[in-house]
Amino acid sequence: MRAEQPSPGLVLIADDVLVNLEVLSSTLESAGLEVSVATDGPMVLERLEYETPDLILLDVTMPGMTGFEVCERLKSSPATADIPVIFTTAHAEIADKLRGFRLGAVDYVTKPFARDELLARVKTQLSLRRALTALARKNAELENEIEVRAAAQADLARLADDLERRVEERTQALARAVAELERAKESLEETVERRTRELQRANERLERELAERASLEETRSALQAQIIAAQAARLAELSTPIIPINDQILVMPLIGVVDDERAQGMVDAATLGVSARRAAVMILDITGVSRVDARVSETLVRAARAVRLLGARVVITGIRPEVARELVALGAEMTGVVTQSTLQDGIAYAMSKTRAPSRRAAAPAARE
Repeated sequence: MRAEQPSPGLVLIADDVLVNLEVLSSTLESAGLEVSVATDGPMVLERLEYETPDLILLDVTMPGMTGFEVCERLKSSPATADIPVIFTTAHAEIADKLRGFRLGAVDYVTKPFARDELLARVKTQLSLRRALTALARKNAELENEIEVRAAAQADLARLADDLERRVEERTQALARAVAELERAKESLEETVERRTRELQRANERLERELAERASLEETRSALQAQIIAAQAARLAELSTPIIPINDQILVMPLIGVVDDERAQGMVDAATLGVSARRAAVMILDITGVSRVDARVSETLVRAARAVRLLGARVVITGIRPEVARELVALGAEMTGVVTQSTLQDGIAYAMSKTRAPSRRAAAPAARE
Protein backbone atom coordinates (compact mmCIF):
# COMPACT_ATOMS: atom_id res chain seq x y z
CA MET A 1 0.00 0.00 0.00
CA ARG A 2 1.48 3.36 -1.02
CA ALA A 3 2.02 5.84 1.83
CA GLU A 4 -0.04 9.00 1.66
CA GLN A 5 2.03 11.98 0.45
CA PRO A 6 2.07 14.92 2.90
CA SER A 7 0.47 18.20 1.81
CA PRO A 8 3.02 20.79 0.58
CA GLY A 9 1.46 23.33 2.93
CA LEU A 10 -1.01 26.23 2.67
CA VAL A 11 0.48 29.73 3.08
CA LEU A 12 -1.77 32.76 3.70
CA ILE A 13 -0.21 36.01 2.35
CA ALA A 14 -1.50 39.32 3.78
CA ASP A 15 -0.37 42.53 1.99
CA ASP A 16 -2.30 45.58 0.79
CA VAL A 17 0.04 46.10 -2.21
CA LEU A 18 -1.10 43.96 -5.18
CA VAL A 19 2.41 43.86 -6.68
CA ASN A 20 3.76 42.38 -3.44
CA LEU A 21 0.95 39.81 -3.41
CA GLU A 22 1.75 38.78 -6.98
CA VAL A 23 5.51 38.46 -6.29
CA LEU A 24 5.03 36.47 -3.09
CA SER A 25 2.34 34.25 -4.62
CA SER A 26 4.38 33.41 -7.71
CA THR A 27 7.48 32.73 -5.57
CA LEU A 28 5.67 30.28 -3.29
CA GLU A 29 3.60 28.63 -6.04
CA SER A 30 6.76 28.02 -8.09
CA ALA A 31 8.01 25.99 -5.12
CA GLY A 32 4.87 23.83 -5.16
CA LEU A 33 3.13 25.50 -2.20
CA GLU A 34 -0.58 26.34 -1.96
CA VAL A 35 -1.32 30.05 -1.57
CA SER A 36 -4.23 32.07 -0.16
CA VAL A 37 -4.23 35.90 -0.11
CA ALA A 38 -5.73 38.75 1.93
CA THR A 39 -5.38 42.52 1.38
CA ASP A 40 -6.02 43.73 4.93
CA GLY A 41 -6.19 42.61 8.57
CA PRO A 42 -9.96 41.98 8.78
CA MET A 43 -9.77 39.81 5.65
CA VAL A 44 -7.07 37.67 7.34
CA LEU A 45 -9.35 37.03 10.33
CA GLU A 46 -12.28 36.31 8.00
CA ARG A 47 -10.33 33.70 6.04
CA LEU A 48 -9.24 31.94 9.22
CA GLU A 49 -12.90 31.23 9.99
CA TYR A 50 -13.12 28.71 7.13
CA GLU A 51 -9.52 27.66 6.42
CA THR A 52 -6.47 26.96 8.59
CA PRO A 53 -3.17 27.80 6.86
CA ASP A 54 0.10 26.15 7.82
CA LEU A 55 1.91 29.54 7.74
CA ILE A 56 1.01 33.25 7.50
CA LEU A 57 3.18 35.88 5.71
CA LEU A 58 2.00 39.14 7.29
CA ASP A 59 2.72 42.71 6.22
CA VAL A 60 2.92 45.31 9.02
CA THR A 61 1.35 48.38 7.37
CA MET A 62 -2.18 47.59 6.15
CA PRO A 63 -5.46 49.56 6.18
CA GLY A 64 -7.98 48.93 8.94
CA MET A 65 -5.69 46.87 11.16
CA THR A 66 -1.88 46.68 11.31
CA GLY A 67 -0.01 43.40 11.00
CA PHE A 68 1.03 43.71 14.66
CA GLU A 69 -2.63 43.94 15.71
CA VAL A 70 -3.55 40.95 13.54
CA CYS A 71 -0.71 38.88 15.05
CA GLU A 72 -1.80 39.80 18.56
CA ARG A 73 -5.39 38.70 17.75
CA LEU A 74 -4.14 35.40 16.32
CA LYS A 75 -1.92 34.56 19.30
CA SER A 76 -4.68 35.39 21.81
CA SER A 77 -7.05 32.82 20.29
CA PRO A 78 -6.51 29.09 21.08
CA ALA A 79 -7.81 28.21 17.61
CA THR A 80 -5.06 30.17 15.80
CA ALA A 81 -2.30 30.58 18.40
CA ASP A 82 -0.17 27.74 17.00
CA ILE A 83 -0.17 29.01 13.38
CA PRO A 84 3.38 30.34 12.69
CA VAL A 85 3.61 33.97 11.52
CA ILE A 86 6.44 35.53 9.47
CA PHE A 87 6.40 39.32 9.11
CA THR A 88 7.31 40.50 5.56
CA THR A 89 7.69 44.26 5.73
CA ALA A 90 9.80 47.25 4.81
CA HIS A 91 10.03 48.19 8.51
CA ALA A 92 13.63 47.22 9.30
CA GLU A 93 13.97 49.00 12.64
CA ILE A 94 15.12 46.87 15.59
CA ALA A 95 12.15 48.08 17.67
CA ASP A 96 9.70 46.78 15.03
CA LYS A 97 11.51 43.43 14.83
CA LEU A 98 11.50 43.04 18.62
CA ARG A 99 7.82 43.91 18.75
CA GLY A 100 7.07 41.30 16.09
CA PHE A 101 8.94 38.56 17.95
CA ARG A 102 7.37 39.53 21.29
CA LEU A 103 3.92 39.19 19.72
CA GLY A 104 4.76 35.59 18.79
CA ALA A 105 6.17 35.78 15.23
CA VAL A 106 8.62 33.00 14.30
CA ASP A 107 10.56 35.16 11.79
CA TYR A 108 10.87 38.72 10.45
CA VAL A 109 11.86 39.31 6.79
CA THR A 110 12.48 42.84 5.54
CA LYS A 111 11.70 44.04 2.03
CA PRO A 112 13.18 43.82 -0.50
CA PHE A 113 13.82 40.15 0.19
CA ALA A 114 15.84 37.49 -1.61
CA ARG A 115 13.62 34.85 -3.24
CA ASP A 116 15.75 31.86 -2.22
CA GLU A 117 16.16 33.14 1.34
CA LEU A 118 12.40 33.68 1.73
CA LEU A 119 11.68 30.19 0.36
CA ALA A 120 14.23 28.68 2.76
CA ARG A 121 12.65 30.45 5.74
CA VAL A 122 9.12 29.46 4.67
CA LYS A 123 10.08 25.80 4.08
CA THR A 124 11.89 25.67 7.45
CA GLN A 125 8.77 26.85 9.30
CA LEU A 126 6.51 24.47 7.33
CA SER A 127 8.84 21.56 8.14
CA LEU A 128 8.82 22.51 11.82
CA ARG A 129 5.01 22.72 11.85
CA ARG A 130 4.68 19.29 10.18
CA ALA A 131 7.16 17.79 12.65
CA LEU A 132 5.36 19.31 15.67
CA THR A 133 1.99 18.11 14.35
CA ALA A 134 3.35 14.60 13.87
CA LEU A 135 4.89 14.67 17.35
CA ALA A 136 1.57 15.73 18.91
CA ARG A 137 -0.19 12.91 17.08
CA LYS A 138 2.36 10.36 18.29
CA ASN A 139 2.05 11.66 21.85
CA ALA A 140 -1.72 11.22 21.70
CA GLU A 141 -1.26 7.67 20.43
CA LEU A 142 1.21 6.95 23.24
CA GLU A 143 -1.21 8.30 25.86
CA ASN A 144 -3.94 6.09 24.43
CA GLU A 145 -1.64 3.06 24.64
CA ILE A 146 -0.86 3.91 28.27
CA GLU A 147 -4.58 4.06 29.04
CA VAL A 148 -5.10 0.67 27.39
CA ARG A 149 -2.29 -0.80 29.47
CA ALA A 150 -3.75 0.68 32.66
CA ALA A 151 -7.11 -0.87 31.80
CA ALA A 152 -5.43 -4.25 31.21
CA GLN A 153 -3.68 -4.02 34.56
CA ALA A 154 -7.00 -3.21 36.24
CA ASP A 155 -8.58 -6.22 34.55
CA LEU A 156 -5.71 -8.38 35.77
CA ALA A 157 -6.20 -7.14 39.33
CA ARG A 158 -9.91 -7.87 39.14
CA LEU A 159 -9.18 -11.39 37.86
CA ALA A 160 -6.78 -11.97 40.76
CA ASP A 161 -9.37 -10.76 43.26
CA ASP A 162 -12.00 -12.99 41.71
CA LEU A 163 -9.64 -15.98 41.87
CA GLU A 164 -8.92 -15.39 45.53
CA ARG A 165 -12.64 -15.14 46.26
CA ARG A 166 -13.35 -18.41 44.49
CA VAL A 167 -10.52 -20.20 46.34
CA GLU A 168 -11.91 -18.94 49.63
CA GLU A 169 -15.37 -20.18 48.75
CA ARG A 170 -14.00 -23.61 47.83
CA THR A 171 -11.99 -23.79 51.06
CA GLN A 172 -15.06 -23.05 53.15
CA ALA A 173 -17.05 -25.66 51.19
CA LEU A 174 -14.36 -28.27 51.89
CA ALA A 175 -14.55 -27.50 55.61
CA ARG A 176 -18.34 -27.90 55.65
CA ALA A 177 -18.64 -31.08 53.63
CA VAL A 178 -16.02 -33.79 53.41
CA ALA A 179 -18.22 -35.66 50.99
CA GLU A 180 -17.92 -32.86 48.46
CA LEU A 181 -14.11 -32.72 48.74
CA GLU A 182 -13.33 -34.35 45.39
CA ARG A 183 -15.90 -32.32 43.48
CA ALA A 184 -14.61 -29.09 45.03
CA LYS A 185 -11.02 -30.07 44.26
CA GLU A 186 -11.79 -30.78 40.59
CA SER A 187 -13.70 -27.51 40.29
CA LEU A 188 -10.82 -25.62 41.87
CA GLU A 189 -8.26 -27.15 39.50
CA GLU A 190 -10.41 -26.28 36.50
CA THR A 191 -10.76 -22.74 37.75
CA VAL A 192 -7.01 -22.39 38.36
CA GLU A 193 -6.23 -23.75 34.91
CA ARG A 194 -8.67 -21.35 33.26
CA ARG A 195 -7.33 -18.40 35.20
CA THR A 196 -3.77 -19.39 34.35
CA ARG A 197 -4.57 -19.37 30.65
CA GLU A 198 -6.22 -15.99 31.03
CA LEU A 199 -3.16 -14.67 32.87
CA GLN A 200 -0.88 -16.00 30.14
CA ARG A 201 -2.94 -14.27 27.47
CA ALA A 202 -2.96 -11.08 29.53
CA ASN A 203 0.84 -11.26 29.90
CA GLU A 204 1.21 -11.76 26.14
CA ARG A 205 -0.93 -8.68 25.50
CA LEU A 206 1.18 -6.68 27.93
CA GLU A 207 4.38 -7.77 26.19
CA ARG A 208 2.99 -6.69 22.81
CA GLU A 209 1.89 -3.34 24.25
CA LEU A 210 5.34 -2.77 25.76
CA ALA A 211 6.98 -3.54 22.40
CA GLU A 212 4.64 -1.09 20.65
CA ARG A 213 5.38 1.54 23.26
CA ALA A 214 9.14 1.10 22.71
CA SER A 215 8.57 1.59 18.97
CA LEU A 216 6.61 4.80 19.65
CA GLU A 217 9.40 6.05 21.91
CA GLU A 218 11.94 5.51 19.12
CA THR A 219 9.71 7.41 16.67
CA ARG A 220 9.32 10.30 19.08
CA SER A 221 13.08 10.47 19.65
CA ALA A 222 13.65 10.60 15.88
CA LEU A 223 11.15 13.47 15.54
CA GLN A 224 12.82 15.35 18.38
CA ALA A 225 16.19 14.93 16.64
CA GLN A 226 14.70 16.40 13.43
CA ILE A 227 13.31 19.39 15.34
CA ILE A 228 16.67 20.01 17.04
CA ALA A 229 18.48 19.82 13.67
CA ALA A 230 16.03 22.29 12.11
CA GLN A 231 16.45 24.68 15.04
CA ALA A 232 20.25 24.41 14.78
CA ALA A 233 20.08 25.28 11.05
CA ARG A 234 17.82 28.25 11.87
CA LEU A 235 20.26 29.51 14.53
CA ALA A 236 23.17 29.19 12.07
CA GLU A 237 21.29 31.42 9.59
CA LEU A 238 20.62 34.05 12.26
CA SER A 239 24.26 34.09 13.49
CA THR A 240 25.62 35.48 10.18
CA PRO A 241 22.85 37.59 8.56
CA ILE A 242 23.44 39.42 5.29
CA ILE A 243 21.55 42.71 4.93
CA PRO A 244 21.47 44.31 1.44
CA ILE A 245 21.60 48.12 1.50
CA ASN A 246 21.19 48.22 -2.29
CA ASP A 247 22.26 46.11 -5.28
CA GLN A 248 25.95 46.86 -4.69
CA ILE A 249 26.31 47.17 -0.92
CA LEU A 250 25.90 44.37 1.66
CA VAL A 251 26.17 44.58 5.46
CA MET A 252 27.02 41.68 7.79
CA PRO A 253 26.37 42.73 11.44
CA LEU A 254 28.20 40.57 14.00
CA ILE A 255 26.84 40.33 17.53
CA GLY A 256 28.06 38.43 20.59
CA VAL A 257 30.94 35.96 20.75
CA VAL A 258 32.68 34.60 17.62
CA ASP A 259 33.76 30.96 18.05
CA ASP A 260 35.48 28.70 15.49
CA GLU A 261 32.27 27.36 13.98
CA ARG A 262 30.70 30.77 13.69
CA ALA A 263 33.94 32.24 12.27
CA GLN A 264 33.91 29.73 9.38
CA GLY A 265 30.21 30.40 8.83
CA MET A 266 30.91 34.13 8.69
CA VAL A 267 33.59 33.72 5.97
CA ASP A 268 31.32 31.38 3.96
CA ALA A 269 28.32 33.69 4.30
CA ALA A 270 30.34 36.76 3.24
CA THR A 271 31.75 35.11 0.11
CA LEU A 272 28.44 33.52 -0.86
CA GLY A 273 26.59 36.82 -0.32
CA VAL A 274 29.04 38.82 -2.46
CA SER A 275 29.08 36.15 -5.18
CA ALA A 276 25.31 35.65 -5.27
CA ARG A 277 24.48 39.37 -5.34
CA ARG A 278 27.56 40.49 -7.32
CA ALA A 279 28.05 43.16 -4.67
CA ALA A 280 30.72 45.85 -4.96
CA VAL A 281 31.14 46.54 -1.22
CA MET A 282 30.86 44.23 1.82
CA ILE A 283 30.59 45.99 5.22
CA LEU A 284 31.59 43.89 8.25
CA ASP A 285 30.10 45.61 11.31
CA ILE A 286 31.68 44.46 14.62
CA THR A 287 29.90 47.01 16.83
CA GLY A 288 28.07 44.22 18.61
CA VAL A 289 31.11 41.93 19.12
CA SER A 290 31.71 41.83 22.86
CA ARG A 291 35.44 41.12 22.65
CA VAL A 292 37.95 41.29 19.80
CA ASP A 293 40.59 38.62 20.31
CA ALA A 294 42.97 36.69 18.04
CA ARG A 295 40.13 34.55 16.65
CA VAL A 296 37.99 37.57 15.70
CA SER A 297 41.03 39.31 14.20
CA GLU A 298 41.94 36.26 12.10
CA THR A 299 38.30 35.87 10.99
CA LEU A 300 38.13 39.51 9.83
CA VAL A 301 41.37 39.13 7.85
CA ARG A 302 40.20 35.85 6.24
CA ALA A 303 36.81 37.31 5.33
CA ALA A 304 38.43 40.45 3.90
CA ARG A 305 40.84 38.45 1.75
CA ALA A 306 38.09 36.17 0.47
CA VAL A 307 35.78 39.07 -0.42
CA ARG A 308 38.60 40.99 -2.12
CA LEU A 309 39.45 37.93 -4.23
CA LEU A 310 35.89 38.17 -5.56
CA GLY A 311 36.58 41.75 -6.67
CA ALA A 312 34.65 43.59 -3.94
CA ARG A 313 35.75 46.23 -1.46
CA VAL A 314 35.82 45.46 2.27
CA VAL A 315 34.82 47.98 4.94
CA ILE A 316 35.04 47.12 8.65
CA THR A 317 32.88 49.31 10.92
CA GLY A 318 32.42 49.53 14.68
CA ILE A 319 36.16 50.15 15.28
CA ARG A 320 36.19 51.58 18.79
CA PRO A 321 39.47 52.89 20.29
CA GLU A 322 39.95 49.80 22.43
CA VAL A 323 39.24 47.59 19.38
CA ALA A 324 41.83 49.48 17.32
CA ARG A 325 44.43 48.99 20.06
CA GLU A 326 43.61 45.29 20.28
CA LEU A 327 43.96 44.81 16.49
CA VAL A 328 47.33 46.57 16.51
CA ALA A 329 48.50 44.50 19.48
CA LEU A 330 47.47 41.30 17.69
CA GLY A 331 49.33 42.34 14.53
CA ALA A 332 46.25 42.03 12.30
CA GLU A 333 47.12 42.47 8.60
CA MET A 334 44.57 45.07 7.49
CA THR A 335 46.24 46.22 4.26
CA GLY A 336 43.65 47.16 1.64
CA VAL A 337 40.80 47.12 4.19
CA VAL A 338 38.89 50.36 4.88
CA THR A 339 37.86 50.90 8.53
CA GLN A 340 35.18 53.24 9.88
CA SER A 341 34.15 53.96 13.45
CA THR A 342 30.40 53.54 12.88
CA LEU A 343 28.14 51.59 10.54
CA GLN A 344 26.62 54.87 9.31
CA ASP A 345 30.08 56.11 8.27
CA GLY A 346 30.78 52.79 6.56
CA ILE A 347 27.55 52.97 4.53
CA ALA A 348 28.30 56.58 3.55
CA TYR A 349 31.76 55.53 2.39
CA ALA A 350 30.34 52.61 0.41
CA MET A 351 27.76 54.88 -1.23
CA SER A 352 30.50 57.25 -2.32
CA LYS A 353 32.44 54.41 -3.95
CA THR A 354 29.52 52.91 -5.92
CA ARG A 355 28.82 54.98 -9.00
CA ALA A 356 25.39 53.65 -10.05
CA PRO A 357 22.41 53.16 -7.66
CA SER A 358 21.44 49.87 -9.33
CA ARG A 359 23.62 47.51 -11.29
CA ARG A 360 20.55 46.32 -13.15
CA ALA A 361 19.92 49.84 -14.51
CA ALA A 362 23.50 50.68 -15.53
CA ALA A 363 26.26 48.95 -17.46
CA PRO A 364 28.95 47.19 -15.31
CA ALA A 365 31.86 49.46 -14.43
CA ALA A 366 35.42 48.38 -13.66
CA ARG A 367 36.20 48.27 -9.92
CA GLU A 368 39.15 50.27 -8.49
